[in-house]
Amino acid sequence: MAELQLVRNQLSGPIPAELGDLLNLRSLYLNGNELSGPIPAELGDLLNLRLLDLSRNELSGPIPAELGGLTELHRLWLRHNRLSGPIPAELGGLTNLERLAVNDNQLSGPVPPELGNLSRLEQLGLGTNQLSGPIPPELGGLANLGGLWLNENQLSGPIPAELGRLSNLELLDLSDNRLSGSIPIGLGNLVDLTQLVLDGNELSGPIPPELGSLIRIEWLILAGNELSGPIPTEFGRLYELVWLDLRDNELSGSIPPELGRLPNLIFVYLGGNQLSGCVPRGLRDAHVIDASSIGLPFCE
Repeated sequence: MAELQLVRNQLSGPIPAELGDLLNLRSLYLNGNELSGPIPAELGDLLNLRLLDLSRNELSGPIPAELGGLTELHRLWLRHNRLSGPIPAELGGLTNLERLAVNDNQLSGPVPPELGNLSRLEQLGLGTNQLSGPIPPELGGLANLGGLWLNENQLSGPIPAELGRLSNLELLDLSDNRLSGSIPIGLGNLVDLTQLVLDGNELSGPIPPELGSLIRIEWLILAGNELSGPIPTEFGRLYELVWLDLRDNELSGSIPPELGRLPNLIFVYLGGNQLSGCVPRGLRDAHVIDASSIGLPFCE
């Protein structure tokens, strides 16, 4: 048997350990059921497995370290369960892995730096867990990474400057953590980025003007931090920008008139800062702008 698909069948109870005897299995889909209990360590015997999808169940307990021996695995999806404990460092041995999604669980402990060995990885989803400690700078070596989700955890410390080396990154979500320090200027090198989401942290210092080089950015969300200084006039180069959220920081100075000339800007949130002057007239055309909470008149 090369493939076993039992998707959305209202299956319940534990995953049988005997599935580990299907040594020729290449794909195992058990997603979208009501399976409970632990992930059997015996699944680590399926050395020919290329895809394992156990997402959207009620699985609990740890991620078995034995899964790190599935060196042919291309996709590992464990999201939307009740898994707990640490992310095994052994997953760093999955050198053919292209997608790893363990988001929406109850995983704790650090992000293993060994994940930086997954040179073929295109998507890494670790969001909505209870992970803590720093973001490993080793993740900056994932040259093929297109999406990185670390949101809604308890990660602390600075954003590693090494993330500025992820030249293929299109989405970076580090929101709702405890990250501190400044926004690395190297993030301005990520010219394929369409979404940069850093809200709900403790980031401080100025907004780097280098972010004005993100010419494909559509969502730029920096709200709920401790950022200070002016809004960079370089944001006037962000012609693809649809959503700009800078509210609830400590920004000061005037709103650059360049923002009023961005043709695609629809959602603008700037309230909860210490801005002065007037709101550029061009922002009247934005679909949503929190003009009242900014407390400034529109420019004549």
